[in-house]
Amino acid sequence: MKKLILVISFFGLFQSSHAQFFLAGGYFNGSVPVGKLKEETGSLFFPTISGIFLYEFQSAPLQLGLELGYGIYGSNLERRTDLFQGFNDELRLRRNNNLATGMAVIRYLPVVNSKITPFVEAQFGANYLYTRYKIRETLLSEESIESGQDYGDWALAYRLGGGIQIPLDEFLRLELRATIQDGNSVRFLQRGDVRYLPDEGVFDYNFRRSPLQYMTFSVGLIHYDVFH
Repeated sequence: MKKLILVISFFGLFQSSHAQFFLAGGYFNGSVPVGKLKEETGSLFFPTISGIFLYEFQSAPLQLGLELGYGIYGSNLERRTDLFQGFNDELRLRRNNNLATGMAVIRYLPVVNSKITPFVEAQFGANYLYTRYKIRETLLSEESIESGQDYGDWALAYRLGGGIQIPLDEFLRLELRATIQDGNSVRFLQRGDVRYLPDEGVFDYNFRRSPLQYMTFSVGLIHYDVFH
């Protein structure tokens, strides 16, 4: 009897999963700082790419899902001959400042008498900022002499925003979106904040600290009913 109940339950879940309505897509994003972040960083620009996966309720104009993003918001190259004692050849020291994000998304799409569909959304999740370096002999060197992470920190954040979807065909939509983010303070580095002290053989870090307050403008493609 228990086995029969398990089989029936599994079949019900299988049928339910096939009845669900899923969307997926990707964005190119550009973010500019506002508030305290702008005071701390000036005109720093955050370019990112992100992917989104949503479930749309059949009985309500709501979508729930997850958006993951990544970008490099600053890169710096130094050519140095003093990185290793007794080694005077010129080496390339590349340092990248990275931003990774993960956000839960809830979206409301009002019913309108138009092909263009507006929406508003709220997001909640985390941002992870980290800086990595790599030392190579030349640009084309396959292996690095040394690489590592200078520093990393993360903070909770939330976003509010909205946009429009423009149909391109039966399933594909062009999406234009704007959001504004606020959240907890985080320590991070930007381009030019790390110096190498050859006499001591160490890096000197000029950390910045601010809430991650920025406005993001996005353009993307969304595919409706991806399992159709």
